[in-house]
Amino acid sequence: MNNFYVIYGTDKSLINNEVNNITNKLNITDVIKYSIDTSTIEDILEDASTISMFSNNKILILDNCTFLTSGHNIENISLLEKYLNNYNKNTYIIFISYTEKLDSRKKIVNTLTKVSKVIEIKKGDKNYLKSYINKILKEKNYTIESIDYFLSKTGSNLDNIKNELDKLIIYEDKTKNITNKDIDEIVLTIMEDEIYTLTDSIIEHNVEKSLSLMNEFINKSVDEISLIIMISNQFRFMFQVKRLLNKGKNTNEIAKILESNPYRVKFTEKKLYYYTEETLINYLKTLAKMDREIKLGNINKRLALEMFIINSKNE
Repeated sequence: MNNFYVIYGTDKSLINNEVNNITNKLNITDVIKYSIDTSTIEDILEDASTISMFSNNKILILDNCTFLTSGHNIENISLLEKYLNNYNKNTYIIFISYTEKLDSRKKIVNTLTKVSKVIEIKKGDKNYLKSYINKILKEKNYTIESIDYFLSKTGSNLDNIKNELDKLIIYEDKTKNITNKDIDEIVLTIMEDEIYTLTDSIIEHNVEKSLSLMNEFINKSVDEISLIIMISNQFRFMFQVKRLLNKGKNTNEIAKILESNPYRVKFTEKKLYYYTEETLINYLKTLAKMDREIKLGNINKRLALEMFIINSKNE
């Protein structure tokens, strides 16, 4: 069994799901999470080298391992290379990097990939999503008429998929057979232009309209976390399009690079004339920080979303 895992990709919800799969498979209760942003290599390796106080084995999750990508380095990386050659066999380490590609030119990347199970998470991988859905349905002894039809309603965001699947499972708790009719009645289809309207009103600092639209989504049973994710995805796409436009790319080139429909790109371009890259990236940073605070239990998710909208006028 591997003591090291490297997981990389850009879809955080899919990455989190893969991390959960690994920790469940290892069946170790002592799990400690570190962030490379706030922890030193020395502290992490000291923990990795010591015996767990609660069980025979432990898992360390190293989040945001930017040192595996180009243009990012951290101090004392040689200490990690040394540890990989003589590691504590009772400690399992999961390295997470939010990137499309690891930098194979780096010594640490080559060393780590030789001793690790490397898992690439491809965004929107339909086979992965189908496998995820089938696993949940099998565990609960449910069947579904068409996974493809279900995914056409939910999109590829894992959190949204899980929320809608949970609702269907509760709805069909007697027959345990989810039909396309059930999907039509229960699953909320999120229209892209509705999210555009909300993000537009946020950027335009129209707090009253933004809060009203937010409440409309919530009244339609859209969870605040799912809404935050959808807003983040929209801002991220806008930022990507804006950056590529500034690099002189045309609509078709951008659509090919982002693997998106040219119509969506063209629709987005019309809205980006007055928005700078800096404005869009600031929104993304704020949303990421907010998501982290919610997951840490430091703030209520509804309050967090409301405060984000109210404070957006200061961006």
